[in-house]
Amino acid sequence: MIKTSCGVAYYQIDKINRMKKNILFFLIASSSLLLTRCDVESPLEKDLYPQKVYIVGAKDKVIDRDLNIGDAQDTISISVAVSGSQPTSQDVTVTLVEDPNAIQSYNTRNLSALVTQYQKLANDIYTYPLNNLTVKAGQVYNTYPIYIKPATMHCDSLYMLPLKLASTSAFSLNREDTIALVRINMVNQYSGLYYMQGVIRNVSNPKDTLVYKMARNLKATDNGNTVRMYHYNNEFNQGDKVDYRPGYTFKITVNPDKSLSVATWDKFKITGGGGKYYPELKLYDLWYTFTDDNGVARKTVGYLYKARATTEEQRIVDDWLEDHRR
Repeated sequence: MIKTSCGVAYYQIDKINRMKKNILFFLIASSSLLLTRCDVESPLEKDLYPQKVYIVGAKDKVIDRDLNIGDAQDTISISVAVSGSQPTSQDVTVTLVEDPNAIQSYNTRNLSALVTQYQKLANDIYTYPLNNLTVKAGQVYNTYPIYIKPATMHCDSLYMLPLKLASTSAFSLNREDTIALVRINMVNQYSGLYYMQGVIRNVSNPKDTLVYKMARNLKATDNGNTVRMYHYNNEFNQGDKVDYRPGYTFKITVNPDKSLSVATWDKFKITGGGGKYYPELKLYDLWYTFTDDNGVARKTVGYLYKARATTEEQRIVDDWLEDHRR
């Protein structure tokens, strides 16, 4: 059968109309599907696990905090947080108390009876300015401050504060992270890990000379300007059989003009000393004289510089030492 030109035209128009209907149906169906999907809550919009209140870092039991003994009063803090994948929708108020048995339990479990034990700070040198701590709605955590006056603290004593979450106004406490032992490390701007490049000479016999490089931990003591340093002998660590502190340590004080003064800590027979501190390099240009165990007068001359974090920082120190070495 032969189609006329008019029949062909009607056929094409009908085909186009059917295509338009199919496209319209597809668009309507797609829109309905999208609207349906929008009504479904996204997993990211709800908490994926229960919200609980905890002390940040309490999982490790001991939280280290540095206390600047150069300040009449310094502030340390711990953080209390609310877990969950979403910020809290309400204020959460918690109460913290001290756990009097926590320090003794830590000493019993972790320390030998022969070493120095941790002790709680004396009640009259610290305060808690807040009765409660509130994590505001929309926030994840807040910090709980502790005010401490370090004047009566001793650099060889070991101090802790045992804090415990006692209650919360919302959610539940994470039982594993409710107790934290805050270990207090006494510091000042001159303390820390240093390296000593020194020469020890017999004052009467220059041939009797020792050149050495050794790591030294400078311990903050007395105030914000004084540190304690070990002489050449090994440093003492808790549990060591020989305590070098009485006979081989001395104090270095950085004066206002950055000159240095030295004095014995206990029994080290230091007879003089001085030098200069370079704050931009965190470096001591140091000398001191002493009498050794055999009665021989000796003099130590050297440079004491703080440990560096990068090779570039160390290069700057090395270049300075090379230019000033004597």
